[in-house]
Amino acid sequence: MNIDNLVRNALYSLIREQANEQKNDKEAEKKQPQTGGQKEKKRKKSKAPAGSINIAPGSVGRGRFKGFVAEAGARAESDPDGLMEDLGVKSAGGNTDADRVKGVLQRAIAFNDLMSQAYGGASGARVKIGEGEQVTTGVRVALGELSTRDGIKFISHTLAGAKNAGMLSLDGAIEIGLHDGEIFIKSI
Repeated sequence: MNIDNLVRNALYSLIREQANEQKNDKEAEKKQPQTGGQKEKKRKKSKAPAGSINIAPGSVGRGRFKGFVAEAGARAESDPDGLMEDLGVKSAGGNTDADRVKGVLQRAIAFNDLMSQAYGGASGARVKIGEGEQVTTGVRVALGELSTRDGIKFISHTLAGAKNAGMLSLDGAIEIGLHDGEIFIKSI
């Protein structure tokens, strides 16, 4: 046997192995049960860092917010103590994140006239969210004269101000979104 024959035989054996592997892969795919054509991709839930205040995707859309909402956001960063003083929030008591968030919002709505016009109130709620219809505990905020878009962002700024002022400490992350036309805040 010369070198040309050795190379040719090695090449043919590699091609046969590759063809057999492809044939075995096709047979394995045929044996797997079909699930209606495409495989369903499960949406991965990203784990938000503890203490973060998030807005649910699609809840606020795009574009600018009203001036007072943007001002509250700036104030939550630059003067959180002053913001909390104006809102009448002194502390956030409670055993769970939802209880602490509810405490901050209830005090702000009860004490500040603008907050009481913007929101109808905040209360604890248990709702069924999603396809699994699993009961989720959180805080439901009824809207007053404020749009849901601005209301969600304003609540985000209010809670960020309370957190920055050291009045709100969260064990986990929270998410602000919509449920049945009202703002719903839940732990994630």
